[in-house]
Amino acid sequence: MLCLPTASAWAAQLGGVSVTTEGTTSTVRFALDAAPKFHYFSLDDPARAVIDLEATHIGDVAPVGRHPGLTGVRLARHGDGSTRAVIDLAGGAHLAGVSAAGHDLVARIDTGQAAAKNDAPSRPSAPTPAPADDSTDTPVRQNKEPEALYTAARVNGPVVVVIDPGHGGHDSGTRGANGLMEKTVALSIAKKLYAKLKTTASVHPVLTRTDDRFIGLRERVHIAQENHANLFVSIHQNAYPDDHRVDGGTCYVLSQHGASDSKAAQLAQFENSADRRVAGVEFSDTDPTLNAVLTDLYQNASIDDADSLAHDIIGQFSRVGPIYRRTPPRANFAVLRDPMIPSVLCETAFLSNPAQARRLKSDAFRDQLATAMFNGIMAYFKEHPPERMAPTGGSLYTVKSGDTLSQIAARQNISVDTLMSINHLHDRTLVAGQKLELPHGR
Repeated sequence: MLCLPTASAWAAQLGGVSVTTEGTTSTVRFALDAAPKFHYFSLDDPARAVIDLEATHIGDVAPVGRHPGLTGVRLARHGDGSTRAVIDLAGGAHLAGVSAAGHDLVARIDTGQAAAKNDAPSRPSAPTPAPADDSTDTPVRQNKEPEALYTAARVNGPVVVVIDPGHGGHDSGTRGANGLMEKTVALSIAKKLYAKLKTTASVHPVLTRTDDRFIGLRERVHIAQENHANLFVSIHQNAYPDDHRVDGGTCYVLSQHGASDSKAAQLAQFENSADRRVAGVEFSDTDPTLNAVLTDLYQNASIDDADSLAHDIIGQFSRVGPIYRRTPPRANFAVLRDPMIPSVLCETAFLSNPAQARRLKSDAFRDQLATAMFNGIMAYFKEHPPERMAPTGGSLYTVKSGDTLSQIAARQNISVDTLMSINHLHDRTLVAGQKLELPHGR
């Protein structure tokens, strides 16, 4: 869990929220009596924009209802003194940006066609079996890139694995002698891992970023929490400028009691400084909530599970290259500090090693690393099956090229909605090789 400095008194008060619309842009204005620090990010399913305001008290704020591009604004105060504002988006609307305007904070919502969709009828609660009408289906694609930045899973859905490509945007991470940047390699491997996990019906993968953008450490943890993650896997590449011969992959886990070695401590200091170097967010070295007995119990159990996951992934790394540390090193990484989610930080190889930097330029080697991580994750789930992964007694169908949900549903004599609900699908897009669970006896 991440911790930000707390204020001894409220530094700002939120006095009101108003919405104005001009053209295809709705502007949500948060009226404040002082300018707070803030962080924001977006989530899908349902679509919403999330803004965290540090050291902010909620005053007498009138409710905000439906406007073009949004269905409302929700406010909640957190125990650390911050206030979270959630803008519930409508249809195809998306968050265009958040900026300060004097003491106020302004969120711009690009409504697109959302205004016309606000009053669309909801899906019937008891759908009837659908005919094999493909007019609204998305045909199978052989290679599906992740389409949403964040995709929230239903509570009773498959197990959720949040994949976190390290760095991004202005923060390039380490850089190899061949000019290869860590942020680029991490994203490439993360997308490959996402695609492999996506073909497994029992796992729902989520990416913290899908392009070259900066995501703060605190926001990465929020993404995992919002998606009710079962695992959090952060992907990085290592560097050791003092000795270019050092090579190999490993996985780090959180330590509450200091680093396992000086190199682990240096690496944690470098990774944790990302927000301070780029986004101006300061993290403290201690988290007072970890002193609570219950949280400590969760944290210790989570670290034990993370240690098992790290061992499984390291074992798979050994099949594709050298190993830097076979016993998972421990360090106090900010991005791993959630007391409930087993989390690992995987350093796949050393960019400072010329030979490994050359291998990391290879798409084939990146795919091998992604496969190793996939196999390690699946081995972990085999050893530690969560409740959401328990077999349902149904059968699995492997999607073939040309299949659509309507065709599959018609063959099984069930509705498309039922098929989507069973498999926790958020749209009709299918991928060749994807596994679909069918009802018992189908």
